[in-house]
Amino acid sequence: MVKAIAFVGPSGSGKTELICRLSAWFQDRGLRVAVLKHTHKETLGDEGKDTWRYRQTGVRLVALAAPGALQITRTLAEEAPLQEILALMAPEADLILVEGYKSGPLPKVVLTAPGQDATLDYPQIIALVSPEANSAGGVPVFRPGQIAALGEFLRKFLGVA
Repeated sequence: MVKAIAFVGPSGSGKTELICRLSAWFQDRGLRVAVLKHTHKETLGDEGKDTWRYRQTGVRLVALAAPGALQITRTLAEEAPLQEILALMAPEADLILVEGYKSGPLPKVVLTAPGQDATLDYPQIIALVSPEANSAGGVPVFRPGQIAALGEFLRKFLGVA
């Protein structure tokens, strides 16, 4: 069974930073962590580069290999279903941290930025991360710097060692 948690919130709320810090925290405890970032953009940020040029020819699979890294891009007719992506990643991870998929089926940690009210209209909210005291409708609230407390909460919630 895939162990995955989504981090959602507006741009600038600290999702990437939090996922980076939690990734390190979980890895320090011996867990294999994978990260999936969802975007609504149709290009992957390499416009004009060789891999982009190869995709422009119509090939459906392009790989970029370097010492210690492999990146594979598949061109699809439509967006890949979240569960299929997680299933592809799961064999190499004990835990998958997901940025985005705010309306998806995963349990969610909602983030807010300073001065923002908590938006709790996402499905399956399990926690809130906010720099300010917020009422979270019965879910635990963590400050952005409470990595260990949030990590322990998520570890227990997901049942990972």
